[in-house]
Amino acid sequence: MNIPMEPMRLAVQYTGQMLPKAIVDFTTLAAIGSPILALILEITAKTRKKIFYDKLAQQITALSLILYFIFIFCLAGIATFFIGKMPWLKDWFMNPHSPVMMFYITLGVALLGLIPYKLSWKKLKKNKPLHVLLGLIGSLGGISSIHVATVIMQKFFTLQTKTTSPSIPQVPFYTHFYNVPGNAGLCLSGIYLIMAISFAATAGGLYLVLRRNKDDFGRDYYKFSLPVIAKWALIPTFAQLLAVVGVIYYLTGSNTQILYQNITTASALGTSLGLVILCCAIWIVTCKSETPIRHKIGLGLAPFLMIAAHATLMAGAMNLFLTMPL
Repeated sequence: MNIPMEPMRLAVQYTGQMLPKAIVDFTTLAAIGSPILALILEITAKTRKKIFYDKLAQQITALSLILYFIFIFCLAGIATFFIGKMPWLKDWFMNPHSPVMMFYITLGVALLGLIPYKLSWKKLKKNKPLHVLLGLIGSLGGISSIHVATVIMQKFFTLQTKTTSPSIPQVPFYTHFYNVPGNAGLCLSGIYLIMAISFAATAGGLYLVLRRNKDDFGRDYYKFSLPVIAKWALIPTFAQLLAVVGVIYYLTGSNTQILYQNITTASALGTSLGLVILCCAIWIVTCKSETPIRHKIGLGLAPFLMIAAHATLMAGAMNLFLTMPL
């Protein structure tokens, strides 16, 4: 059987182009989702009176700070790179009137809640409402970041359709915060929120494995925590998969044959689906295992598989968009 190499080459090329964005997306969304996950786990610990939930929440909070600082480093690098290529972008990143200022503010609010949330875990052990409030501030800052990022992208790309180097809108930057994106923007924000929880739990599995010897809480803790983190990765990932299928069906409508007639799109989307199914299989096996620590290799590989799945998904979506009839 002759395999057409050009479409396959394009699929690999598009995936390679999308890989850096996939890494940044994974880090960013996992950072945003981690405080939400930690907050839920802490509240669960209080309601169910199980200390292991609290320990797991504390570890996920530490992970979230690491991810946030990696994301800030990546953001600075991305801004420097694109300003070097397109100097007019400096105004968007640096001008106090730029809508990007909203993103910096929400990022600051997230860290303003998250840092004391992490540092006061033991000090506020007997004052859980105040501690939960700090976690809530960190979580809402992250969720607000998703909203303003969606609004900024919508505003920027709308302006870019009119000119290749759009100027900053001549309105106070904070007015954009009240903008409600259309249905497409709301759906995108919803998918990002689901992905944030999914990516946070996926990264959490790797973090627990890496910290196994450093934070040795005993065999019983890891027998409990690894299945919990696997469930939190599995369920949002399944929801994310359904949402992506819905978006693709919305784009193609009744013209679904475009998916399997276009080998580049089909191979990219098929690879993404296969990688996601592989991750789900790892998490299901971990959940059902009596000795989940034995599946640490799979849990450690899952974040990299999800990054690859995200890159191939974007590659397939890009090719689908480019080849769809107008």
